[in-house]
Amino acid sequence: MDNNASLKNMDDSVAEFSVEAGAQIDDLTPLFDVTAYPKEQQELVLECNKRIDEANTKYRIAKIREDMFAKGLKAGMYYCTFDRDENMLSFEFNDETRQMLGYQGLQDLPNEFESWVKTLVPEERDSIVKLFWESVKNHRALPEITHATYRMQKKNGDIIWVTGAGRLIRRPDDGSLEIYMGCYLDITAQQELEKHVKIIEALGKVFNFSLFIDVKDMSYRMISTNEYVEMVPKDSDAIRFLKKIVDASVAESFQERLHNWLDKDKILAAIDEHGRSTMEFFSESAKRWYNGIFMVGDRNEDGSFAHIVYGCMDITDSKLQNLAQQKKISEFETAIYTDSLSKIRNRKFLDDKLIYEPCKAVVMCDIDWFKKVNDTVGHRGGDEAIKKVAEILAQKIRKGDVVIRYGGDEFGIVFFDINKKDLEKKLSQLGAGVKEITLDGNPDVRITMSFGAAYGTELVNNLIPIADKALYESKKKKDTYTVISI
Repeated sequence: MDNNASLKNMDDSVAEFSVEAGAQIDDLTPLFDVTAYPKEQQELVLECNKRIDEANTKYRIAKIREDMFAKGLKAGMYYCTFDRDENMLSFEFNDETRQMLGYQGLQDLPNEFESWVKTLVPEERDSIVKLFWESVKNHRALPEITHATYRMQKKNGDIIWVTGAGRLIRRPDDGSLEIYMGCYLDITAQQELEKHVKIIEALGKVFNFSLFIDVKDMSYRMISTNEYVEMVPKDSDAIRFLKKIVDASVAESFQERLHNWLDKDKILAAIDEHGRSTMEFFSESAKRWYNGIFMVGDRNEDGSFAHIVYGCMDITDSKLQNLAQQKKISEFETAIYTDSLSKIRNRKFLDDKLIYEPCKAVVMCDIDWFKKVNDTVGHRGGDEAIKKVAEILAQKIRKGDVVIRYGGDEFGIVFFDINKKDLEKKLSQLGAGVKEITLDGNPDVRITMSFGAAYGTELVNNLIPIADKALYESKKKKDTYTVISI
């Protein structure tokens, strides 16, 4: 079992985990070998072993607690013990834990597992409890010590960040779980400081434009600005203001994608999951490449976002520095992403590079009656037909769009920026161009194609099945095209 996989079962938004090896405690009283005694004495020996086991457990807790305090972890702790079948026998807090969480004595926070559960933040509780029991179940595959950073709720409702170590102590004879204990340190102030340090570091890297945005009403404070931003009329809403900047200064080919990106709910979801949300674009005004970045500013006490930061990073120089490397990659990709027969892009290129790219239209098309063509002119003639069709398709589309040999006599075309009227015009041109193909030595064999197009701004992957459906309709008539809009 993968240790890290087990520890990462919980979302990063709930907790963060790491591991280390623990010190060995080997000076324990050994158990008696029951089989070495007569049957009439074995019951007494088993009872002795049970008492030795209990004494060893208490000794382990004392030694480990001493070890933790020696390392400076004078912190809140809990201890739970298990029988040899790994059923929980007891659960106990120390006084430091109760003080840290604002409880007074045993009556206020009893020594029960459910007491620990209720100190967890409600929306994260199920995930952390699940991880606890998974750790117990799979403890033999885990290291002895795991470090955790997560949130807890004090008696008065305040949320604090804690960090600490969970320690799995196993019996030396059969490896069963004997003790599971953990310690906590309140690091709330440290967490808040680190968040602000990250903001400062991030703002130090951005170009000369950044905003500190209040999530509640999207009002903002300008942290830094530039001449292109100053030319745009201000708006009280940060998202509307950023969209105005896009319209005024960003290259037209990027504008629609940026408008789709500038969505409050999507941005907050991306920051919550990944820590940031980014989009690369080209500024027509500045003639430079930029990376727009949203990231967390600070949080409310309940963990929700209070502020987010937007900044622009100038990435032009890094893009230029990578040109040589990109050229090498391009040469490599030419080899692995080119169809050996038709010399256009292959299915692997579609799957690796395009499948999750947004586009305006996807076209699926194939040669009509291709089996009949093969039967008439042979497979060499069929190969010639595929090569000449690929050449026509590649010649008649714009440089930024992509023609792919999907398989056999079937082709795909991805249009990244085209309107519906121009798409229909293009399909007519492609159909007419294919009809002009003549095969060497077989001038009487004519080639036609059927086209199916899916039109609408979507991921390539989502448009392919719609284009297939449109192609199916065209194949009923042959030598035509069908367009389905979404």
